Amino acid sequence: ILPTDGKYFVNYIEKELIDSNLSILPRMSKGIKEGIIEAIYEVFVNAQIHSQTKYIYSCGQFFPGSNELFFTLVDTGISIKNCVNKRFKSNLTSVQAIKWALVDRNTTKEHITGGIGLALLKDFIKNNRGLMQIISNDGYYSLDDGREVYKLFSGQFPGTVVTIKFKTDDKHHYSLKNEKDINFENIF
Repeated sequence: ILPTDGKYFVNYIEKELIDSNLSILPRMSKGIKEGIIEAIYEVFVNAQIHSQTKYIYSCGQFFPGSNELFFTLVDTGISIKNCVNKRFKSNLTSVQAIKWALVDRNTTKEHITGGIGLALLKDFIKNNRGLMQIISNDGYYSLDDGREVYKLFSGQFPGTVVTIKFKTDDKHHYSLKNEKDINFENIF
């Protein structure tokens, strides 16, 4: 996907990833569904705006035998660490930058709201007992079945990989207390 193809990507997320899989995804309200679409789109927009990548790659796969739906987004840009350090003139490690990016409302955008994408996905995945992995530069983050791991690699990946796994056998119904407020502190 070219970084300029955002309008096509949001349609792809809504129609191909979410709507075409509603029968296998955990039951969710309209607010949760829209929040997940918006969160995945924000991850794409971050790659589009910040990473300085030529292309953005995405793929997904449903595994019916293990009740898992995977989706991955990859850019070969400057990494989360380099983007955050450049914006704030800081010297964070890749792990510190990933931790920072996972905090709700943290954004490198100036005078524009943002920073909900990764935090919102993390909260949903934690409740769904799914998986979220981020590899950026030499940093690694994993949230797997509620357990978080941060690591530094000895090598480096040129860019960022974000993978999410939805557990499709999750019998919970996810909804927001206030459908107008897309904030996962409001689940149930």
